[in-house]
Amino acid sequence: MKWSVQIVRPSTHNVESTSVLVNFPSGRYLFNCSEGTQRLSFENKVRVSKLTAVFLTRVDWSSMGGLPGMLLTLADTGAKNLTISGGHNLTHALAATRHFILRNEMGIRVSEMRDGDVAAVYKDDNLKVTPVHIYPDNYKATDRERGVDESEEAKIRQMLVARAFGTQKPQQTAADKKKNKRRQGEQQQQKKRGYYNESCDGAVIEKRLQELESQQLDRQKERAGYEAPSGMKKRARSPEQGGRPVQAADMALPKTTPTPASICYIAEGPEVPGKFDVQAAKALGLKQGPLYGKLTRGESVTAPDGTVIHPSQCVGPARLSGILIIIDCPTPAYINSLTSNPKFAPFIEASGQSDPKLRERLLLVIHSLGPGVAQDEQYRAWASQFPSHVRHMVSAPEYVPDENPFQRHLRVHAAMTAIDPATYVMPQSSKTPDLPVKSFIGSDNVIVPSSLMTFDFEPKPQLDCSKVQPALGPEEMLEQVQAKMQEEQPSAANGSTDSAVTVTNGTSDELIVCPIGTGSSIPSIYRNVSANIISVNGYGGIVLDCGESTVSLLKRFLGYPKRNIHNTRINLSYTEFVSSLKLLYISHMHADHHLGAILLLHEWNELTKNLPNRPRLTIVAPARFMSWIADFSGVQALGMDRIDFVSCHNIRITHDQDNGPFQPKGSNPVSTSTKVDKVMSDLGLTDIRTCSVIHCPWAYGLSLTHRSGWKLVYSGDTRPCSNLVTLGRLGDKFPTVLLHEATHSDDLIKDAIAKRHTTVSEAVAMALGMGAENLLMTHFSQRCLSLPRWNLEAVRQHSVPRYGNLSQFSSNQASAGASTADTRSDASMATAASECDDDDIPEDDLEDEPAALDDVNDAEAALMRELDEPVSEDEDDGNTSDQSQGTLDCLNIASAFDMSAYGSGDIARYRYNTRRLRKVLREEIRLFIEEEKDASSKDEDEAGDMAVKDKKKQSAKAKH
Repeated sequence: MKWSVQIVRPSTHNVESTSVLVNFPSGRYLFNCSEGTQRLSFENKVRVSKLTAVFLTRVDWSSMGGLPGMLLTLADTGAKNLTISGGHNLTHALAATRHFILRNEMGIRVSEMRDGDVAAVYKDDNLKVTPVHIYPDNYKATDRERGVDESEEAKIRQMLVARAFGTQKPQQTAADKKKNKRRQGEQQQQKKRGYYNESCDGAVIEKRLQELESQQLDRQKERAGYEAPSGMKKRARSPEQGGRPVQAADMALPKTTPTPASICYIAEGPEVPGKFDVQAAKALGLKQGPLYGKLTRGESVTAPDGTVIHPSQCVGPARLSGILIIIDCPTPAYINSLTSNPKFAPFIEASGQSDPKLRERLLLVIHSLGPGVAQDEQYRAWASQFPSHVRHMVSAPEYVPDENPFQRHLRVHAAMTAIDPATYVMPQSSKTPDLPVKSFIGSDNVIVPSSLMTFDFEPKPQLDCSKVQPALGPEEMLEQVQAKMQEEQPSAANGSTDSAVTVTNGTSDELIVCPIGTGSSIPSIYRNVSANIISVNGYGGIVLDCGESTVSLLKRFLGYPKRNIHNTRINLSYTEFVSSLKLLYISHMHADHHLGAILLLHEWNELTKNLPNRPRLTIVAPARFMSWIADFSGVQALGMDRIDFVSCHNIRITHDQDNGPFQPKGSNPVSTSTKVDKVMSDLGLTDIRTCSVIHCPWAYGLSLTHRSGWKLVYSGDTRPCSNLVTLGRLGDKFPTVLLHEATHSDDLIKDAIAKRHTTVSEAVAMALGMGAENLLMTHFSQRCLSLPRWNLEAVRQHSVPRYGNLSQFSSNQASAGASTADTRSDASMATAASECDDDDIPEDDLEDEPAALDDVNDAEAALMRELDEPVSEDEDDGNTSDQSQGTLDCLNIASAFDMSAYGSGDIARYRYNTRRLRKVLREEIRLFIEEEKDASSKDEDEAGDMAVKDKKKQSAKAKH
């Protein structure tokens, strides 16, 4: 038998939660799933596809922020029968995701391990996991948080989870099967005697839940006269929901309140079979062969002389495997509850309840500690009482260096920074911990964990650091890359060319657009999912979409706790930016655009709730997003009383803005126009508008116009759309910057149409159609690392909706949008104004897009194709007559990369750096493929060694 514990991600200043993976040949168990866990698993090739169970130490976003995205990915790989365990409110938190997750074939089992419930123990053939609840000082768990919850509200939450994920019958061990058989016998006896109570029968309860679900949530049944079951309220429909049947997402969850409980876990390994004594078997007259196998399996055999040989005569006694303890102590306020909990007493000799056998089996304690806990004398004294042979992994921000775990992205980013340091901002990280780990308890068995560090429990307890890769800091990586570039081409390491320097930043560079994540659908090694920020000097911050891990990347981009010295474009630290945040915009409800918003809102609330002016935040989003965060605010405080919600629907260009109150649960009951006026005043805006676009229901584009003169249009996800062109041309100002998705290359136009996305040349056509000065393309397919190519001839073939064909455009045309003739009649224009309204999108598209695993899994093949593409030697010389390379005097074009900053001058300068940037990415592609081949070769060698060993065993058996 072999099993081990692997650190997925330790706690640092950047990430609060520690993620741990327990590996068995027959299953994997994940403890905590913070934001970025999935991306890190891609980076480090950590296999989470065969997850058996997930355990959360806290039901909050720091511990579970990566779980929704991972569930979407697992479901799309066909994974089933996953158990998710955690504390009070876990079912509520998962039910809240019904607004954007519908994977009802997955079948998950939710287990709320409540304090005081003696049955709250997870057990299968590999692990027995016991929860240990701890609380902050002066907090007493309510009855609602303790024991088994059999209320009607609990059943409603279970029903909504089942609707989103499907249901799963609990896994049964051999002991469970015996217990169930005995219970069935008791029920039969009770029925005969006439006092059987079916309300306590789990199967009957499940059947009733299914009936309730069928009655209340079947899309085809009810359109009017709907009455909810007791305890469930039908949420009032927004205008966006008109005419649609009732769905799970339309129903309000019963109210709940956050609980501060933290759960530590005691995980006990399985029974290990005794070792077979070959010499004893031979002494008893047995020869090697099938009889050995029977004895190993616990069967008695007969020797050639007729003697019956029992297993105990030649098989050693079975033993219990080791024990792992995972401690999550968020703040010093939890220390008293932790150190006094009786469940830890058997492992501490001085407790008076010590169990020598359990003490001997305890091999590893993982301490996931919040700031200040590791330096607390009471905690240190308690931790030092564990047996001296125990290894301690101390995952605390004081001891763990804040290294950047995404080294491949850092490598390519450093090469791009060497070319254009103003645009490509080196992310902040540190290789130096705040304190030496020896200051913890002074034991030689204290270890600072890092990603991929492994502790083997079986067959032999030992620490394995063979997979841990040294992480380079930004300065080291930049020096390494610059030295290599200097060797290859001395001029390449000196930044921009002379011709590029002549492009100056104009007054419109008061608008700096910073893409934080530029990939689509699912995080990858090189691109995270969608997020963009704008810092409006003297006013405050704006976030446009907020995919998973946005907070973590923002901390590296802006600097946390101090400002990032490499960022010369935004002179704010992460704390300063979030504290001054005024507007969060969410374009639509696909998970890759908003899964980072909960953590951002939580941190905004923590940073601003005690400020004297009690600042407010405006969220412009689809109504369903507001319902989602209102539901989750019952799990974790988000500052809902200081948030002003504005529905995208209510400020569309085809809609009367002042339409009266819009008030989802928890919002400020003031009219839309009042809230819009406030955010415009806060940010110095003269106009803020949205429009419906062609992607999924309630998908929108956005336009922001500032009093200083700039105008930004953001497409979100869409096909080329007349409403967006109208939005860009609205008023007396053409867009300074169009931030437009360009998910697919031109050769994948069929994919773009099928998935309602835009190709690169279509994005250029849209910019020309609305007369934009600058086009910044983003939201690229994860199968594409290199810079996307577009061709002017291809652009000319596209028709911009409502504004006609672009065949008249030439490469040196001065003003594209201003001279574009409208080729449609007035009647067709009126029709086009609503051509992409919400109701035109099929109902099935309410759920999130399938995770683009093909984009990740097929990366090598796609990258190989990119290597075959030639790089033109004059691609970046600014030659506007070279139409095959796609250059226009009337439009500056750039392709965004993660954690970068673009003013109009940067976008204009981009064309002069294209060839060097493309070469950088080609070199990264080459390195990536080489590394993948080396890893595959190593895996094949290991697999070959195992196959040889198996073949030898089979050969030995065959001889006998």
